[in-house]
Amino acid sequence: MPLTRSQAAATEQSKLEKKEGQESASADNAFERLPDELLLKIFSELAKIGPVVEGDAEEALQRSPWCIADPHPGLRAYPFLSQVCKRWQSILKNPGHGSELWREVIIDFGHELITAVHTPIAWSDRRPSDEEFRQSFASTRLSATRMLHFVEERQQCVRRLVLMNSEGYWSDEGDFVNLQSKHNFTMAHFGLLLGVLKSNLQELQIQHCNDIFCRTTQGALGAISYVRGLRVLRIEDLHCRLETEAVMDLGALAQLEELAITGEEHVHPNSWAIGLSALPDSWSNLRNLRTLQLQGHTVLEALPNWLAELQITNLDVSFCKACKIDVVSQMTSLSVLSLQGMNLAGPTLPKLDRLTGLTALNLSENMLADVPAQMGKLSSLRFLDLSLNVMLRVKQPLTVLASLPELCMVDFRGIHDDCPNLGYWTEDKCTTMRHISTLAKALKRRRFPTKVHVDTS
Repeated sequence: MPLTRSQAAATEQSKLEKKEGQESASADNAFERLPDELLLKIFSELAKIGPVVEGDAEEALQRSPWCIADPHPGLRAYPFLSQVCKRWQSILKNPGHGSELWREVIIDFGHELITAVHTPIAWSDRRPSDEEFRQSFASTRLSATRMLHFVEERQQCVRRLVLMNSEGYWSDEGDFVNLQSKHNFTMAHFGLLLGVLKSNLQELQIQHCNDIFCRTTQGALGAISYVRGLRVLRIEDLHCRLETEAVMDLGALAQLEELAITGEEHVHPNSWAIGLSALPDSWSNLRNLRTLQLQGHTVLEALPNWLAELQITNLDVSFCKACKIDVVSQMTSLSVLSLQGMNLAGPTLPKLDRLTGLTALNLSENMLADVPAQMGKLSSLRFLDLSLNVMLRVKQPLTVLASLPELCMVDFRGIHDDCPNLGYWTEDKCTTMRHISTLAKALKRRRFPTKVHVDTS
């Protein structure tokens, strides 16, 4: 008897489900047959995948030595990784694999919270509704004890620790999501973390954690000085004032090679007092220091003369508008120098002609009226950023830049935007753009062409 249409459809569906089941079983077996070494390689590569950036952001990261990408949560960015199968979970938890998987631990409070909200298996293959998400978000809290336990289990492996967004994070919609009531992590827990990792920790980064380092709890900074093997310390996104005494003990970190204490990028530099008013003299003991970044210290008065005695190669004091920077002229070991947003004009620009080893110079967002003639002395210069100097007027051909043999990038973007309401360029601005165009053509004829970035909109 021939099958009816419905029976034929049911039979076909049964065959399809059987085939899918066989393929799924085959895939599971394939995963099971993967050698441990290959899985470890996959997991370690996942931990290195950075944030996805597009357009201008990606270009900036590629061309600017002073641009630094935000850290990526690593393996902790894949919350269901250990649930794929029991064997994968056993590999991730195997103590013998820790040195390959857990050299870096990043605890992003915002990421941890959203991961916890989405943890129910019911949401592993579908998005929750807005109401479901709101209810789960309202009831979810992060446990500092669990964070400590996670790090403690891996303390022999961890060399780099990052704490991010303990006070909140900026959503994709541009709104700030406050997290201070969503976790119980305090200065005491931070001290315990440092105690657990004291022997092996080499890098510590703290980003957007002002609730830990506000004025009343700045003793936490002194605790960092007990991690004597620390080579890199980054405290970023501050929007509070720091007392000089609070960071004085950091001078005991004899092995420190990189030190960054920076203001929050979301806060306008003129909003209120941010950062340090003076660098402690104890920092003169940091003889291994090579990178010093102090962006956005709105109350910093001056760079001390003892900085010239250190062999610093990378200095960034961008947006420290009130800071006297005369000592920069004596820092002959500098390779990268960033003076963005300092309101520098020709007379206030420090003498740079002795910095013959300088390879990257950022003078963006200043008050320069002309390209400084001393640029011609910087024979090693490869990257030069003069963007957003809206007062720039170039009256003569830019032979001072064309003569630099190593130059590979010059940025003039935004210099035309001094009179946006006019709707046209003034005569001197037309002359400026003509000289820049001539420079660009000359540099592109080189054997190794130089990139000249110009905004003409």
